Amino acid sequence: MIFSRRRFLGSIVSILLTTIALFAVLPRASAYLDATLQMQLGNPTGATANATNHDHYLIQRTVEAIDYSDNLGEPNWASWDLTTDDIGSSGRSDAFAADTSLPAGFTQVGANDYPGSGSGYDRGHMCPSGDRTLSLATNKLVFLMSNMIPQASANNQGVWGNFENYCRTLATAGSEILIICGPSGFDGTRIPTGHVAIPQYTWKVVVVVPSGSGTALSRINITNRVIAIKIPNTADVVSTWQTYVTNASTIQNDTGFTFFSAVPSNTAAVWRGIIDGTAAPSITSFSGGSGGAGTSVTITGANLTGALAVAFNGTTAAYTVNSSTQITATVPAGATTGAITVNTSGGQAVSASSFTVSSGGPVVINTQPVSRTTNAGSTVIFSVAASGGGTLNYQWLAANTNLANGGNISGATSSALTLANVGQTNAGSYSVIITNSTSGATSTVAT
Repeated sequence: MIFSRRRFLGSIVSILLTTIALFAVLPRASAYLDATLQMQLGNPTGATANATNHDHYLIQRTVEAIDYSDNLGEPNWASWDLTTDDIGSSGRSDAFAADTSLPAGFTQVGANDYPGSGSGYDRGHMCPSGDRTLSLATNKLVFLMSNMIPQASANNQGVWGNFENYCRTLATAGSEILIICGPSGFDGTRIPTGHVAIPQYTWKVVVVVPSGSGTALSRINITNRVIAIKIPNTADVVSTWQTYVTNASTIQNDTGFTFFSAVPSNTAAVWRGIIDGTAAPSITSFSGGSGGAGTSVTITGANLTGALAVAFNGTTAAYTVNSSTQITATVPAGATTGAITVNTSGGQAVSASSFTVSSGGPVVINTQPVSRTTNAGSTVIFSVAASGGGTLNYQWLAANTNLANGGNISGATSSALTLANVGQTNAGSYSVIITNSTSGATSTVAT
């Protein structure tokens, strides 16, 4: 009896410990339904929870964040976080309802303002029902009309719905998905009830973040997958979302929004240019290992066609794309020693080794001297602009003979040569030699 009682008590303790362990896990499973986590990519319009802000009124719920436009009768954008823990078994509530939480003075779009009005448009969810199925109460929150836009059925139930399903597939595979979407392209057309504006396009920007501890923003970098789509809000769209892939920069230009405002600027710059499905670039080598401003560097790699930017340790450089495997870039003034980066629509390539920026880079003449025609007794100035590492030294020549200051000549060893009170003896050809510690360059001849 004693042995049996002990075994029974042990079983009770084991069950209690298991239950405690399960409760310890549960907060993480539902923590993503938290108002503070639905806008991790930033607030692209600076929306505020100000009751007088009829253009960009900020709504923050446990299930999503919304920039609501009372003037359009719909959201400018909706933002939310999606993980497998947010997907449950509650199903679809179909509880379309006016959002009574909107400030006084805002027009409340009714549940029946779209159907029955001859609009021809669905009540299209921004944050979809399928992303919020932990409970019916949770699901009902995304059926408020402040989460809806007028969507053509082929858009809403076809390609848009297919992309929503794809995002849930990524989430159930273990990734955390940061999503923002909205309408764009308004031409003044409204549904027959008169208040809700009809957009010409729907758009969505998605960042795929590997699972892990901490918030999604603590796990991001330039290599995250970014998917941006822009879909015509018409009846003739196709069902494959890949047809409408673009980059966030394009949508940003369309809307005037600033995406990824909460993300480090260097990462945001890369993300804005990414077109999903484009092969990522790589850098395998670059010519030489050092040089100063003006040095020409040949960068070799793969998938370099369509380069959007080249930088030396973060300083943007002028460049020419020679082929998909080669770029010629010029070391920019102000560059410092560090990695070379190339941004394309496939992402960012970073060189494995650093390029050493030296103080004695080659001299480059940026502005050549210009010929002059003038009257005797006038003053003539020949000038040149050059760049290069270290100190630049100038020597002007007349008919290939070095000039010296004196008489009516000044600036013989500077960037500007001045000839005062010129006469016939000053007529002729002039040029300048510019040198630094490692190289030299001779200007074209001016007369």
